[in-house]
Amino acid sequence: MSTATAAPRSVSLQHQPMSRLFLVCVVLAICIWGGNWPVMKFGSQFIPPLWFAASRFLSAAILSFIIAAVLGKLRLPTRQEWPVVAGVGVLQMGLFTALVTGALHFVMPGRASLIAYATSIWVVPGAALVLKHKLSSQQSAATVCSYAGIAVIVLPALLHADLHSMIGYLMLGAASLSWAMNILQIKLTPGVKLDFDLLPWQTLVAAVPLCALALAVDGAPVFLHNPHAWGVIAYTGPLATALTFLIVLQMTQRLSPVTVSVCMLGVPVVGLTLSSLVFGEQLSPDLLLGMGLLCLGLVLPALPSLGMRRLATKG
Repeated sequence: MSTATAAPRSVSLQHQPMSRLFLVCVVLAICIWGGNWPVMKFGSQFIPPLWFAASRFLSAAILSFIIAAVLGKLRLPTRQEWPVVAGVGVLQMGLFTALVTGALHFVMPGRASLIAYATSIWVVPGAALVLKHKLSSQQSAATVCSYAGIAVIVLPALLHADLHSMIGYLMLGAASLSWAMNILQIKLTPGVKLDFDLLPWQTLVAAVPLCALALAVDGAPVFLHNPHAWGVIAYTGPLATALTFLIVLQMTQRLSPVTVSVCMLGVPVVGLTLSSLVFGEQLSPDLLLGMGLLCLGLVLPALPSLGMRRLATKG
């Protein structure tokens, strides 16, 4: 059997359970990324979208190259690793962030984060068609809750959106699709291990074209004269990129694509809550109902594994 034929089968069968430490890291990553949305909305007031995305990944690249060199882990990716490095850098980092940052000029961060992180809309059918992945009963229930939550939150906004807001929603939908494509790409290449060794190159792949595009479109980074810009970049770059992307990429590799896409819906729940506190974005009944459904979708995949662990402990 060829490697290409065997890949989908190994992808669907080999999923490592989450340890308690890794689960804590996942929750930490979700909280940091949720907090990143109000920070990006604040920074978008004085940093152009392309420079915002470029500075985020350039700062993360510089930091990760320094750390990799100090730890003795700095190396060139192998020929097998380069497609995944390019996919993560272009699809999940560069394109996703540029589209999201641009969309924040048109829409509020709370609902925006929900649309951008609704990767399950694309991942669930993609996993079934491309990876031949069959949903368990728990995954099916979680997916239904996630779809229902997204629909309750997004549809009212789309029905009452003007042209200005619709542009932002379309950009967010494209960002969501971009990330979903990368999730499926990673699952199709199980031989590549997404450790810290590759993070410097992934962030560099994202930063170089974004910096070139930002220079061509927006000119010199004059926003750096604003003292608030440095705090925003410090949060979005080293913290919300260098650290958090490493955790999320480990999730993408170790868990099923459906579980990853459902877990990522915890980010907009945090983002929407913080947005309501910081920017006064109203938590209307549809938002509260949608958030409740999303939270239920987040909890359902964990219930079977917790039950099995208790049985194993008693045995």
